[in-house]
Amino acid sequence: MEMCCGGWNVHPNVSQEDKQVLDTALKGWTGAAFEPLAVATQVVNGVNYLFIAKSTTVTLEPKTGLVKIYITASPAGSEPRLVNIETII
Repeated sequence: MEMCCGGWNVHPNVSQEDKQVLDTALKGWTGAAFEPLAVATQVVNGVNYLFIAKSTTVTLEPKTGLVKIYITASPAGSEPRLVNIETII
């Protein structure tokens, strides 16, 4: 896959490495579980990640939906951290 500096690159699938980034950024997260469905990356001074994921709440009656999860590993070499989770539906 060709990387475009500053532009978003959509990955053809969610790799184990991508899942590890998501797991690291969501470490300690409670309230919902997330299943990544798609991922895009943006190379800047580090890497930004945008995951589209299925969310399932950990409530008595679980609710499912779709969310956008923004993660950054910037500056370069830093550990991935959660920026925002936005509900799609």
